[in-house]
Amino acid sequence: MNEAAPLTLRDVVEWHRKGDYERAIIAYRRLLRDMPDNPLVWTNLGAALRSTGHLETSILCHRRALYHGPKNATAIANLGNALRAKGSFAGARSMALIEQTGMATGPSTTVARDLQGMGHWRASIAAFDKAIAHDPQNAELRILRATSYFMIGDFEKGLADYSERFRFSPGSEPKRMSPRWDGRPATGKRLLVMSEQGLGDMVLASRFMPKLRETWEEVWLTSREPTLRLFDGVPYIDRVIPKGTSLPEGEEDAHIPAMELMRIHDMQPDRCPAPAPLNIPQDSRDRAAQITAPYRKLFKVGICWAGSPTFVQAKRKAVEFQRFLELADIPGVQLFGMCKGEREKDIEEVGAEGLVVNTAATDRDFADAAALCEHMDLVITVDTGLGHVAGALGCPTWILLARPSFWYWGPYGENTYWYDSVRLIRQSVAGDWSGPFATIRADLEAMVS
Repeated sequence: MNEAAPLTLRDVVEWHRKGDYERAIIAYRRLLRDMPDNPLVWTNLGAALRSTGHLETSILCHRRALYHGPKNATAIANLGNALRAKGSFAGARSMALIEQTGMATGPSTTVARDLQGMGHWRASIAAFDKAIAHDPQNAELRILRATSYFMIGDFEKGLADYSERFRFSPGSEPKRMSPRWDGRPATGKRLLVMSEQGLGDMVLASRFMPKLRETWEEVWLTSREPTLRLFDGVPYIDRVIPKGTSLPEGEEDAHIPAMELMRIHDMQPDRCPAPAPLNIPQDSRDRAAQITAPYRKLFKVGICWAGSPTFVQAKRKAVEFQRFLELADIPGVQLFGMCKGEREKDIEEVGAEGLVVNTAATDRDFADAAALCEHMDLVITVDTGLGHVAGALGCPTWILLARPSFWYWGPYGENTYWYDSVRLIRQSVAGDWSGPFATIRADLEAMVS
């Protein structure tokens, strides 16, 4: 950017509006040199920082805006949005009340989201009901209400709302010319189950597939590459097709998106099916045995501190690698890094090679990761696909949950009906991992002492 070029707020706002956030951030900072008491510039800077994931700095900018303009409605609304993104829903609720001066509760949609974020599930349902009555075509509100239904254990209503996900995001819907199966008697012999959502979701949903053989002669499954080998060769699936492969129309008699199997089988927490078997190829088991052999006398702990960065809540669910690294000084413990993707490099960046064996650097897919899980004495992971794989295999697993947690895990407790071998370790304060890691350290020390 040319420092000598004239700069107007209108120009910068246009860059911001078009999504050129980095350019806008630099320009907002230039404007603040000449107008450091301008609340609009401060809050616009905060909004751009939130869009680039800098939540703490964003919140500070909005608070600075409110210092200079205590009644600035834009700054009040922006601060509320930043607090929601951080998970500070009580603070966001306060901003919403201020924003709607003269109204007792604020807009029903905002109220519903904030009550849900605060864990007031039943109250949020009432607020969502009101919001949906005002905007009945809004599929996102139905999906959000589903979470509250799940959290109070009402799966029938939750799954009904959850089925609106394709209306909210039509591009995510797996589509075929064959009819979508609705649970009635088979109209042919072959059902195509189509993968959707994340990799962990597919592992979780696989428990509903063995029962399909009671209705269908053949069950085919589309799968993303990382889970392909986990499902290829299991007894309840006749054919696994890489997702994105062109499958000729007419090959199947009906199809169904995988997560719809919960509704088809009337999923309820008190009768949740056990995890279905997964396939672990022999070459994956050989690799895992070779990696772990030198550490046979140590207590082996697989760790994963971040999930897929494309998931909207990935940043909130992730943990700083340093917190896991501190476990390396527990006598008798050997850590194995199982974090795949951009955060894998954290091990090298802090010089922790050796202290943490980076198994993810050479694994090919979840089949390799699954084989490693079988060799671990314990797997500790944030809420990501690895936790589902380890849990499905029956490996001792601790899953760290941000507050509020994803609906799979319910609102409280250490146990989960999805996986008997999984322990849930929850934040008591949103954004604060100190409590969970104090628990992890104390309990891990007790296990190896």
